[in-house]
Amino acid sequence: MWSQGFTCQSQQRRLVMLHFSCDLCGCSLNDRRYVLQLESYPAFDPDELQSADLDLDHLQAIAEELEQGPSSDELDDGSTRHMRFDLCPQCYRKFLRDPLGREAMRRLRFSKN
Repeated sequence: MWSQGFTCQSQQRRLVMLHFSCDLCGCSLNDRRYVLQLESYPAFDPDELQSADLDLDHLQAIAEELEQGPSSDELDDGSTRHMRFDLCPQCYRKFLRDPLGREAMRRLRFSKN
C-alpha cells in the first residue's frame, strides 16, 4: 500500500508543468522563448582628486556612513534594479531592433491642443 501512495505522489509531481507566456504580448510560450534580464543602477563619475582628499581618513567616513544607514530617498534613487522578462521570438526581435522603444514613441504623435 505504501508503494501505491508513493507512485501516486511521484505521478503528481511529473504532471506539474510550468507555463510561460510572453510578458509583452501575452502569447503562450512553448519550447522557444527568450529571457531578457535588465539591470539598472546609478552611474558614478568620481570628481577629480585633490591633495586634500588623500589626507582624509576614509575608514572613519565609511564607519560614520554605516552607523547612519541609508535614508529612504537614497534607497529609492540609488538602488540597483533587476528585471526579468520572458519573450516570444517575435517580441524578442522587436526588442532587439528598438530596445528603448524610440520608434514606437515617434509613431505616437499627439496634436498640439
